Amino acid sequence: MHPSLQALSIRPASSTGPSLSEALRQVQRDASPDNDRDYCRALHDFVRDRVRFGFTAQFETVSPERTLALGRGHCNAQGDLLRALLTTAGIPARLRFVRLDKRILRHAVPAPVYLCLPSHLFHGMVQARLDGRWLHSDSYLFDPAGFERQYARLLASGLSHGYGLRLGADCRWSADSDSFSQACADDLHDDDPIYDSLAIALQEKAGNNTLLGLHFNQWLRLAPPPLRRQGERYLNSRLRPAG
Repeated sequence: MHPSLQALSIRPASSTGPSLSEALRQVQRDASPDNDRDYCRALHDFVRDRVRFGFTAQFETVSPERTLALGRGHCNAQGDLLRALLTTAGIPARLRFVRLDKRILRHAVPAPVYLCLPSHLFHGMVQARLDGRWLHSDSYLFDPAGFERQYARLLASGLSHGYGLRLGADCRWSADSDSFSQACADDLHDDDPIYDSLAIALQEKAGNNTLLGLHFNQWLRLAPPPLRRQGERYLNSRLRPAG
């Protein structure tokens, strides 16, 4: 992580939007989970369907509450929200970070941005403790309609990675085994860093999510708010539905 990130901190929750506890109550009302496995599935689907995959000016300094209020976040922000919901529900959860091939973002971000990215990205996936096992998931990134759209684009391209997904990706999680949309089992290694939250990973100056040597957060914070909003729209322009 770039040294200038030392001055950054996690943004506080917005005064608008539900709290984590309110979100849990909504999931309980809508899904009526009978056990921890049902609860994990329901929370996974809540994040998947409620938070669109994309990039925000807060990027990795965003809190889980703020991600929920924004309704948009990239993989690490989405994962941190699911992690926070699980732990608030009493299910042990944390983030495991892997080095993800940047080709996953081919055609998911504008070409000039993609070309400047490092070859591997610092990608966090959720680990949830169920029945004495740590299960992995990052299948919450796209809602089912968005997943089908992006996966169809990937298949039509003939590529193995791109459009925010990889071949063999899924947007469902049974909470019986691992489920991936960007990472895969081969990306897991014994020395992968594990943190209790995205905020702690930032404090530990973990990761390499940089563009031309500066962390993404720094780029997004350089511009005044109007330009920042334009930058967000530009970054997310390749994720729009077709037509």
